[in-house]
Amino acid sequence: MGGPLPYPEVRVFAEQYLARTVNTSVMVALSVLNTADLHARVECVKNLYSEYGNGDPAKAHLVLLESFLSDLLTRLNRDAVSIAEIRAAQPLPSTRAFSEGQRQLFTSSDERVVQGALLAQENLAYSMLTRLYEGTRHYKSVYETDDEFHEACVYFYVHIGEAEKDHKMQAAQSAAAVCRDEQDLKVAAAAFHRFLDLTVGYWHGVAGEMRRAAAA
Repeated sequence: MGGPLPYPEVRVFAEQYLARTVNTSVMVALSVLNTADLHARVECVKNLYSEYGNGDPAKAHLVLLESFLSDLLTRLNRDAVSIAEIRAAQPLPSTRAFSEGQRQLFTSSDERVVQGALLAQENLAYSMLTRLYEGTRHYKSVYETDDEFHEACVYFYVHIGEAEKDHKMQAAQSAAAVCRDEQDLKVAAAAFHRFLDLTVGYWHGVAGEMRRAAAA
């Protein structure tokens, strides 16, 4: 958010952010499978439908992200950077640790754990994406026009304008549906905080690798 970064740092961010985010819709799908409560499941299904572009494959959130990252890196690199190249990058140990811990939470046989993790994932997403968008604005100069920049940022606008607001509410409702007493809430809260800890580790790993890339 403080200013533009050199290409090597942006490349690390793009590779590791995609390696993390590629699993988001899968986690939402797992929340449907691993939650028995009908009302909670319905809220998860709404979230999942949104992740897949409300039925339009071209508007699936992962597709929008891949398009944005490939385009931005290509502009900064002044040579084509395909999404296949970004996907081929090896996840950092901290990125792998995040993904493995995330999957453990979302495949739990305890629906309270699943819903606590989902609540954390969706509450973090809005704040994270608003900050990433503010950082992205530092690269407006690599786009020929303001319109071209805003067209490239559809991934952010879809989330900030509507999707993540809805997802936060849906996750709150699905978590509430499985928390019937204080013990249920305690279990869900533990999963919530576990997801937060995994996220902290992930971003520390990305930041460290970005600094190393800049110094190389």
